[in-house]
Amino acid sequence: MNTIIKILPHRGCLKNWLNNLLIIGLLISADKIFAGSSVPEDTILSYKAKAVKYDKKNDVSNAIFYYSKYLSFKQKDIKANYRLASLHLNTRNYSNANQYLDSVIKLNSKKYPLAYYQKGLACMSLSKYDDAVEAFTKFRKYYKPKSDRNNYRKLAGIYQESAVWAKSNSANDGEIIVNHPGADINHANIDFSPFPVNDNAILYGAVYSDPSQNISPVRQIFKAVKIDDKWKSLGILKDPVNDLAYNTGNAVVSEDGQRMYFTRSIRNWQNKDICEIYLSRFDGNSWQMPEKLPYPVNNENYTSTQPAIGVNAKTGNEILYFVSNRPGGKGGLDIWFTEYDKNSKTYKEPQPLDKGVNTIGDECCPFYDVSDRTLYYSSNGKKEGFGGFDIYQSTGSGKKWTEGVILPKPVNSSYDDYYYSVLKNNKEGYFTSNRPGSMAAGDGGCCDDIFTFTITKCTRVGAWGIIRNSDDQEVYKKLNNKYKLGLELPKDSITLADVPIELYLKGEKEEDDIFISNTKTDQNGMYHFDLERNKNYSILVKNYGYFDKRFPVSTMGASCADTIKTGTTRLNYLPKVNVRVNIYYDSDKYKLSDSAQSTIDTTLMPLFDLFPNAIVEIGSHTDSTGSEAYNLALSQKRSESVVNYLISKGISKERLVAKGYGLSSPIAPNTNSDGSDNPSGRQLNRRTEIKIIGEISNLYKED
Repeated sequence: MNTIIKILPHRGCLKNWLNNLLIIGLLISADKIFAGSSVPEDTILSYKAKAVKYDKKNDVSNAIFYYSKYLSFKQKDIKANYRLASLHLNTRNYSNANQYLDSVIKLNSKKYPLAYYQKGLACMSLSKYDDAVEAFTKFRKYYKPKSDRNNYRKLAGIYQESAVWAKSNSANDGEIIVNHPGADINHANIDFSPFPVNDNAILYGAVYSDPSQNISPVRQIFKAVKIDDKWKSLGILKDPVNDLAYNTGNAVVSEDGQRMYFTRSIRNWQNKDICEIYLSRFDGNSWQMPEKLPYPVNNENYTSTQPAIGVNAKTGNEILYFVSNRPGGKGGLDIWFTEYDKNSKTYKEPQPLDKGVNTIGDECCPFYDVSDRTLYYSSNGKKEGFGGFDIYQSTGSGKKWTEGVILPKPVNSSYDDYYYSVLKNNKEGYFTSNRPGSMAAGDGGCCDDIFTFTITKCTRVGAWGIIRNSDDQEVYKKLNNKYKLGLELPKDSITLADVPIELYLKGEKEEDDIFISNTKTDQNGMYHFDLERNKNYSILVKNYGYFDKRFPVSTMGASCADTIKTGTTRLNYLPKVNVRVNIYYDSDKYKLSDSAQSTIDTTLMPLFDLFPNAIVEIGSHTDSTGSEAYNLALSQKRSESVVNYLISKGISKERLVAKGYGLSSPIAPNTNSDGSDNPSGRQLNRRTEIKIIGEISNLYKED
C-alpha cells in the first residue's frame, strides 16, 4: 500500500504532529547503532514494535529512534525503510531521508512509486539538483495512477524544471547580507513569524514552557527589542493575546498600532487540527481580550491562518490576507483576502489571489508592504525555486497581481524559507529558515530560526516632475459657452497645486496596469515618487477624467545616482467647478417636479459625461421660513431627491454626495428692505447647486 505524504513543515498553522520534535528534538541518528552486534531476534522485533507504537502515538522522535535501531539489523524490510524515510522527510532531515529512500528504491522501486518523488524533494533541499531531476523524471515515468488528486505528477514536472533553473541560478547576491541573531532571539526549538512592530522591535512565535509551574511546551507570541544594535528577548507577551491552552502565533499589527491579528490552533468538530484567526484591540495601554473573527473569515471546516494587513486604496478599508485550504483555491494551501467594510462592520466573502501568486502547491506566510503594494510570501509550487519553500514577491492588491518573482540567494536557500518581512526603509528585515546554521535541536533541519537581512545596494530611484496650466484658453471658452460653467480663464503657464497624480506599474495592456501610490502637486506644482529600479511605470495626471494625461516612466538600467525627470506636463486643469442649477422647489416641498427633472436631464447629465471620474456634491438650500433644524432636514431631502433621480438615470451612486445646507447660504434677500416678504428672493434661495469635490479612479477596480 502506498503511503501518501504531504510535506508540510511548520508554517504557523501550529501542527500538533511536530510537538514531540519541538520539545526534545530528534534524539540521535541510530542508523549504525548495534550493527554487527549479537542481539536476540525477539529484541530486534521489539524495536519494530516500539517504533510502530510510538509512530501511532505521533511520538516522532522515538519512532525514528526505534525504526533506526530495527533497520540496523533488518535492512531489507522495505516497509520500515519507507516509513522511516517518510518520517525523516517530514522532520526535514533530508540527508537521512535520501539514504532510506535509496534503500526503498534499491529493494523494489515499484512497490512505493512515491519514493522517487520524495527523493526528488530531498535532493532539492540538499542542492543535489541533477539527482533531483533524475528522480522526478523516473517518478513521472513510473507513476501513472488513475486519479492523481494530490497533483504529484504535475508537481514533479514543476520541480523538475525548478531543479534545472536552480542549478543555473545558485549564486548569492553579493549585496544582500544575512545574519543569524543567535540565542538573543532564537531557541533550540522552533522560532517563527517575525513581525516588525517598528525599526527596533519585533513580535514572533516560539515555544514556551515552565516545568516548575507544570506548563507543558506550547507555542506563544514573544517580543524582542534591539538596544544598541543588540537583540534582547523580552520573553512571552504578557497581554491576554497568549493563552497557554492553545498554540498561538503569527501576530501582525495594523499600521496605526490599534489592531493585532494572530492565529490559534484548535481541534474542530471533525476532530481535525485547524487554525483560526483572532483580533485584539489596543486601548492605549495594553492589548485587550481577543475575539475570534467571524464567518466567513474563519470556517469550522478549514484552516484560516497567517494574517497579513493591506488596505483598499479606493475605500480606505482594511484588507486581510490569510492562508487557507478551503475549496476554491488553486490547490493545497492558498493565500486569500477579505475586505473589512468599516460601514457595515462586516468582512466580505473571501476570495483567492490569482494565478500570479497561488499555485497547485502550497503558499504561505504573506507579508504586505502597504507603501509600495508589494506582497511577500512563500511557495513550493513554482518553476523557479531552489528547493523547499522559497520567498517570492508580487505587486498588486485584492485579486490583481503581477507574477510572483523569486528573491535571490542568500535570502532564499535550498531549505525552507518563509515569513519574510521588511522594515519601512526597504533595506532591512527578517525571515525564517531551517537552513544550516540554525539552532535546531538534534540532527537535520527540523526547526526554524529567525534570520535578519540587510540590502547594501540601492533599491530605489527618485523621479519628479512639474504640472503647469495650458495656455489654451479656447477649451475654457467652449466649456463656458456649452455648459455655462462660468470658468475663469487661467493665466498662461502657471504652476498648478493640489493636482492628483497616480503611479502605476505597467502591465502588458493599460487595463493590466497596477496602482501603486498617489500624491498631489505641491504649491510649486511639483510631485515626486520613489521608484524601484528596473521597473516600467506609468504616471497619470488626473483631471476628473477630462483631458487626463498619462505617460510612461522607466527605471530600467537606472542607478542610485540617477534622478529621473519627467519634465513639465501641461494641463487644461479644472480644479474648481461649481454650477448653480435652476432646480426650484415649492415652499416646504422636496419632490422633483416635471420641469425640475427636465432641467436635470438637460443641464446636469451632460456634466457627468464631461467629467466621467468626478465625485459630485448635490447641495440644496432653503429660504428662511421655519427653524434652522427643520430647513436643514428639508434641504437634505431635496438633495437626496436629486441624487435618487440621477441614480435612476444610470449615474453611479459612488459618484454622488447629497448635502443639505438649510437656510445658511442665501443668494437673495428673503425679505425686502422695508420688512415685507420677498417671494422672488425666497424662490431663488430654494435651489440646488452642484460642485466637484473629488474624483474616483476607474483603475482601482482590482481592489
